[in-house]
Amino acid sequence: MSKIRHEWYQTEREVVVSVFIRNVKEQDLKVDLQPRALSLTVSLPTGSDVVFDIDPLAHDIDVEASSHRVLQPKIELKLVKKQGGIKWTKLEGEDESLVKMAEPTPQADTRHAYPSSSRKQHNWDAIVKQSAEEDDELAKEFSKDPNAGGDSALNEMFQKLYADATEDQRRAMIKSYQESNGTSLSTNWEEVSKGEVETSPPESMVAKKWGV
Repeated sequence: MSKIRHEWYQTEREVVVSVFIRNVKEQDLKVDLQPRALSLTVSLPTGSDVVFDIDPLAHDIDVEASSHRVLQPKIELKLVKKQGGIKWTKLEGEDESLVKMAEPTPQADTRHAYPSSSRKQHNWDAIVKQSAEEDDELAKEFSKDPNAGGDSALNEMFQKLYADATEDQRRAMIKSYQESNGTSLSTNWEEVSKGEVETSPPESMVAKKWGV
């Protein structure tokens, strides 16, 4: 596998691979997807190329349904699983396991909070959908970047929780973490989407804005 830094997570339908090559222009990128392989080639102004490839992928993908997008900090590929609902135990190599991904239980309370979670919410007439670029920047809070700071054990927990989450759970995590200024983390999109998540510091602390 390429030594270029990359991360991946999966849903029932797709595998999302983030390749961290910054400031790539779409016209300088060549993407080659095959049923069991992928290759990225970035042409540099010097005339040389940066190549990232994975061969073989752990399972087959639907090449026609798969896609990619170029963001400022990375290139993101959405690989649609040929066999939906199957959990990939790894990204590259032979994966003979055919374990089905567990379906979320609607009745389960999936909220996770640190250090506390507020039940009080403000009602909005509408929730403005964040752009893909904003979601990407916020998702860095749950990335494996060693420079992200914070307690390593807590970051590791966030990373695992984010990687295993569904699309709605990830949206809930990003929204709750941002709006609460890092004091609350929820995976319950049905609850989080109803309003703004308040800042909820520990009992001995008071939330203040910078410069106040």
